[in-house]
Amino acid sequence: MENEETMPDSDLDNPELKKILKENLQIPEIEEENRQNQIGTPTEETDFAALAQAGPYDLVRALYKNDYGQPFEMTPGQVEIFSALFFKQGPNGENRIHIKTYTQFGKSDVTGMAVLTRAATFPEKWAIVAPSQSKARIIMGYVIKHLFENEYTVSRFKVAEGENIDMVRRERSKNRLTFDIGNNQIGEIFILSAESRLKQNEDVGNSLMGFGSPNLVEDEAALISDESDAKAMRMVGGFTSAGMDFVVKIGNPFTRGHFLQAQIDPAYYKINIDAARGIKEGRLSQKFVDEMSQKPYFSVLYANEFPAADDIDSKGWAQMISEEEIKLAIVKEDEEIRHIGEKRLGNDVARGGNNYTTWVLRSMNYMELLAKSHMDNLTEVAGQTIFLAGQNKVSDNCIFIDDVGVGGGAVDPLRYQQKKVHGVNVGNKAMDDKMFANLRAEAYWRMREWIKKGGRLSRHDEWYELAKVKYKPDGKGRLRVMSKDDMRARGIDSPDIADGGMLTFVQKDHGDLEAMKRRRDEKKKKKIMGRGLRVTMGGYAWILILWMIQNYPI
Repeated sequence: MENEETMPDSDLDNPELKKILKENLQIPEIEEENRQNQIGTPTEETDFAALAQAGPYDLVRALYKNDYGQPFEMTPGQVEIFSALFFKQGPNGENRIHIKTYTQFGKSDVTGMAVLTRAATFPEKWAIVAPSQSKARIIMGYVIKHLFENEYTVSRFKVAEGENIDMVRRERSKNRLTFDIGNNQIGEIFILSAESRLKQNEDVGNSLMGFGSPNLVEDEAALISDESDAKAMRMVGGFTSAGMDFVVKIGNPFTRGHFLQAQIDPAYYKINIDAARGIKEGRLSQKFVDEMSQKPYFSVLYANEFPAADDIDSKGWAQMISEEEIKLAIVKEDEEIRHIGEKRLGNDVARGGNNYTTWVLRSMNYMELLAKSHMDNLTEVAGQTIFLAGQNKVSDNCIFIDDVGVGGGAVDPLRYQQKKVHGVNVGNKAMDDKMFANLRAEAYWRMREWIKKGGRLSRHDEWYELAKVKYKPDGKGRLRVMSKDDMRARGIDSPDIADGGMLTFVQKDHGDLEAMKRRRDEKKKKKIMGRGLRVTMGGYAWILILWMIQNYPI
């Protein structure tokens, strides 16, 4: 068969696999032009995929199903990824593969199918390492899903003692799968977490010690620390002398550590599938990409770009707002800024030491520091909040007070007075909990976007503490902001004024200033036109009635 001939004999020299392919590759005849459209025209970037394009495409189509129960038809980028893993090499025989794709491309699904096909066919071990146990189970979940979609992989699967097939199929939570290859040989897939669950003083990644595997897949590799990566890489060390070691690093470029070094390393074959290629392959629309360009991490999640060296420190923390952006936002001496629209008051309550209690006022266009104090009497703090709110005409439901720890003592007196203020716990779940680790991260991101869109700051040098606020992705790829405890451990003073301003962003912003102005002008125009229409029509009606009376007397 032509499809089989495109695959290396060594990887298909298995009678059972050949048989299942012959029985299942019932693909309608496709004209060559249409097949090229379906599979994709090879480019210099995908020459390796072109070497065996038809084989992997039809192999996956015959064995596996998509979410709708139909044959899984890979796009060209997915074919390229599957080929690199299934054949365990790059175009020049590279045994190191570096894969970047935009988010939700299906890389975990394709990786699962490739690893499953290898482990069910050859007596090999495959280790899947991820930043957390839940992340590691993503690929394993796909492996288990596809395992039961054809008789070939099911017949080789070895059910562990005390389990049954229905249990495995239903739960999809196994950490290890084994396959009977024959001749007392087995294929094996197991998952490991790169996070440390040990004592604080012990090194991270110790859970990886003691394991060995010739084949290593690091999923969400950029979120695996350099220390854990070193311990994961040692797993293939014992197989290097025999030339059996194979390493794949997959993910989005959140940090500049070992994942960036692998991209630079000529030993790695690189696959880069960004949003532009997603549009070309029909998996994304330009409209959606334009929409996501306004979201956090767009350059990382869709453009596959690593952060600039001066944007991120050795621990992966990036500056939320730069000093240059702060400088541009601060009102100049000859400027006069007035508040526009609804006003909000943020009150960050000090927790002792050198921390300040701060009150920050913000409207649609302008944010100013009203006061800061070492005041620690919470009743007095509450009184000052009500005084400043009244002085600046801020309604009760637009007052946001830090409600964590001692901050709750500043909220209770106001609620006792029937004031409908908001007590805010910024550690709570974010509105967009898939993008942000907590409410604090979400509010700070809104603040960042507000400043970038032209929000202005009062003339105080204290605003430069905004540059101390740093962020990086957590183990789930969500944006998180460095905690005050972490800042204190690094010798960074608490950003009390910045936190006061951040509290005014815990609810969705007022909206775009220009959009509001346009709506106001349109409403005003309609009102004027409507009034004129009624007057004019009324006048013409009376003239018509008088003319009819004069010319057609009753």
